[in-house]
Amino acid sequence: MTYLGSPIIKHPRDSRVLIVDDEPVNRTLMESCLNTLFNVTVVDSAEAALAHCEATPPDLILMDLVLPHMSGLQACQALKRNQDTQHIPIIMVTSSEDETVQNKCWDAGCSDFIAKPINGITLRNRVKIHLNYKHQTEALQRLSYIDGLTGVNNRNLLAQLLPKYLQLGERNKLPTGALMIDVDWFKLYNDTYGHLKGDEVLRLVAQTIADNLHRPSDLLFRYGGEEFLGLLADTDHNGVAHVANMLNKKVRELAIPHEKSPFGILTISIGCAVATPNQDIKGEKLLQLADNYLYRAKQKGRDAVEVHV
Repeated sequence: MTYLGSPIIKHPRDSRVLIVDDEPVNRTLMESCLNTLFNVTVVDSAEAALAHCEATPPDLILMDLVLPHMSGLQACQALKRNQDTQHIPIIMVTSSEDETVQNKCWDAGCSDFIAKPINGITLRNRVKIHLNYKHQTEALQRLSYIDGLTGVNNRNLLAQLLPKYLQLGERNKLPTGALMIDVDWFKLYNDTYGHLKGDEVLRLVAQTIADNLHRPSDLLFRYGGEEFLGLLADTDHNGVAHVANMLNKKVRELAIPHEKSPFGILTISIGCAVATPNQDIKGEKLLQLADNYLYRAKQKGRDAVEVHV
């Protein structure tokens, strides 16, 4: 499973910088100034820049203002309208000192300007400053998406990613699975062993579940209290049943003593649901369905898996 909260700060060499300029001399100059510090890609048109950003969003764009066909200003406006690219800082490269032109660039959402002819030291430092600011902002944002107790993703991130997962499944005609997971008789565990021990157990259970969600696209969220939610892209009913039963087994194998449980050890119950293309199962409805089947698993006596089919 991928933790979206790490790594906290990108190494500069991992930062992707896209240079967009139709003049070979300018492209070569900017690339030579930056390619020892960053991962640099060079394109010669706004159209190529938009296609590159769609496929591999960079961390920062150096955009020539004057480009053939689509201008740098128009490309900036297009990138800022796109939810997937609007966060990318864009530094406009221009020889124009016209205040009206610069104001249009600010209004379009650019982050800064670099004047032509280009000064290499100024270029490197401007890029460093904007990349540092972007990475620090992203690090703080990632921390806001992490549950402080267990270290897994929290509901803030779930609210953002669930619609995207379902839209992607709909677009690609693939199912999306949800696992609603509850630690059985956890209140009794806390009452018996104390809240500090309870916190320790929640961390261990969360880590065990996370470690056994093997695909990068499989995400685990703390849903609330002792409840967790697994979100599994491209996973049908058989797939969610397989994963849920495997997780149930892994937690049992921890053999955490729980004297108030009829099983004598800590266990989990899991309710599973799947959103398939063309079905009216969206967002909260998918989670509610998984929660309903979690209730069925509890009604069966807990330490159980129930799957909606």
